[in-house]
Amino acid sequence: MTKLLVLSDSHGGRTAIERVLMKESKNIDALIFLGDGLRDLELALTLYPKLRAYSVAGNCDYGALEPTDGLAAFDGVVIFYTHGHMYGVKYDLDTLADAASARGAEVALFGHTHRRELVRGVGTAATVFNPGSLRDGGSYGVITIENGKCSFTWKRVPEF
Repeated sequence: MTKLLVLSDSHGGRTAIERVLMKESKNIDALIFLGDGLRDLELALTLYPKLRAYSVAGNCDYGALEPTDGLAAFDGVVIFYTHGHMYGVKYDLDTLADAASARGAEVALFGHTHRRELVRGVGTAATVFNPGSLRDGGSYGVITIENGKCSFTWKRVPEF
């Protein structure tokens, strides 16, 4: 079984990332950050130097050197991850789903809209997932992969 922590859109809220990591870091195999807060992530990860982390730049990550999308496989499940602004996710999810499918991914992760979303069977991709925004007591996602199947959950950012 593999557990992935999915974060997005902290927009200067480093402490939200730190609170989530304090709660989840011992229970996850990797973290995927979907942009708009790369500096927040970088600072928070100094406390967790051994945590495997994947990240992409969002439209507000000015000057970032990270790519705008990525691809990774976990327990045989291929995941495409992006911030979403390059794929028009505020209008529809078809372009994102098609981009994921073209790369052989079964799951597409995105942020940008600040809205939690889980849609199965979009375009040619099996599942599209948005963890929501970390801002203002927002949310994050956890993906559990077991025997090639994914389950998706949202959790509220802890308040300590």
